[in-house]
Amino acid sequence: MTEPYAGCSPQESAHLREVAEAAAARSAAYLIDAFRTPMAVDHKGGPHDLVTEHDLASEAILRADLTSAVPDSAFVGEEGGRSGQGRVTWFVDPIDGTVNFSHGLAYWCVSIAAAVDDVVVAGVIAAPALAQVFAVDLDGFTVNGASAQPRRVEREVDAFVISTFPRHVDLESNGEAALHASGRLTRAFGSVRTLGSGALGLAHVAAGWADATFDLHTNAWDVAAGALMVRAGGGRYLGLRAGVTDENPTTAHLRPAYWATGGDVEYPTLREVLTGLSRDARVNGSAEPEPTYP
Repeated sequence: MTEPYAGCSPQESAHLREVAEAAAARSAAYLIDAFRTPMAVDHKGGPHDLVTEHDLASEAILRADLTSAVPDSAFVGEEGGRSGQGRVTWFVDPIDGTVNFSHGLAYWCVSIAAAVDDVVVAGVIAAPALAQVFAVDLDGFTVNGASAQPRRVEREVDAFVISTFPRHVDLESNGEAALHASGRLTRAFGSVRTLGSGALGLAHVAAGWADATFDLHTNAWDVAAGALMVRAGGGRYLGLRAGVTDENPTTAHLRPAYWATGGDVEYPTLREVLTGLSRDARVNGSAEPEPTYP
């Protein structure tokens, strides 16, 4: 059971989840047909930040479907920014794991979260190449329609960690300290894997298939759905900015970094490494900025 929210009934939350599932299914059907075919690829912020023609097409499908199903809604997408207004806001990543998608690696997804008056109340992460649909509302979390929950692993040495770290952006913001941090995590934890999708990392923690995940450079469209999924089963999601953690469910997903664990557990190495990197991160000589949604 997720945390109750007086501004949204369980029935409305379930309806928003159903709307998100239908939109994700239509986008996923388009994307799975395009997967592993020749595609146009461009670069957004540099040589390591890709966008394909299918990111744009997927977002167009999702924007049309979600806002037509819930006219009183705003849409915040990775590619097209913000449009519309209303008490419901959709946070949408049309392909999370675009690099994987563009190279034919099956670890990518569509991520959709619905917030009512700024509180996330429902979400869907659809991974069609993996034949998995993760869904959450105020009544709980499912994988392919079956109830699921995180697992609780107390010791770091027994835990399995998945992430997107270290990436080029981590080296840009923290230099050699990012590589040193990667070594510390590898030594402390049982297994550490870099898989390339923050949304799927959170979904895997929520499903009990990994014990922790994190990212130092993220946006609400990557994490809003997955954060709710983790919390739905009793896991923890901590937003992070400038070394300061935020566990408030109404704001944590808006922070530029995070970590999540499958239970109410403390991993000291993970906390120390991530808060240190977040505190010391630099972007163009300035402290890491808070993300904005135009």
